[in-house]
Amino acid sequence: MANKPFSFFFKPKTKQEKNAEANKQAAGTIMASKGNYKSPKTNFQQARDDVLMDLGIKDRDVDYYARFDDRVERSKQAMEDMKERRRRKNKRRSRAETAAEREARLKREALAKERAEGQKKRKKFYKEKGERLAKLKAKLLKLV
Repeated sequence: MANKPFSFFFKPKTKQEKNAEANKQAAGTIMASKGNYKSPKTNFQQARDDVLMDLGIKDRDVDYYARFDDRVERSKQAMEDMKERRRRKNKRRSRAETAAEREARLKREALAKERAEGQKKRKKFYKEKGERLAKLKAKLLKLV
């Protein structure tokens, strides 16, 4: 049987390891829900441990789960802020028309103008045609 790549990252957990993980998760949630939770780690240690635990390099501890909800909220807020900055930046940045865009716009306008003139001429032609036919018909009726 061939070894799967990176299988050392994803070793299956035993039932005891799963239970221990669930207990840590529950304890961390309880600690965070009481409010005013202060971690014994420095901010740098928290960030480093969170990254290592997210990647699965280090086992998750109670402290990780106690900070988890707060991290999720901050992450969502950061994403919203990034989207808002991008929206404002794109709104502010109005770019000038390039030569190719100008040429294409002028071509569309000329084509629209030609269509409008063609429609006018067509209406005029059919109107005059109808009038000629009406005159001819009246003339023929007089002869009979």
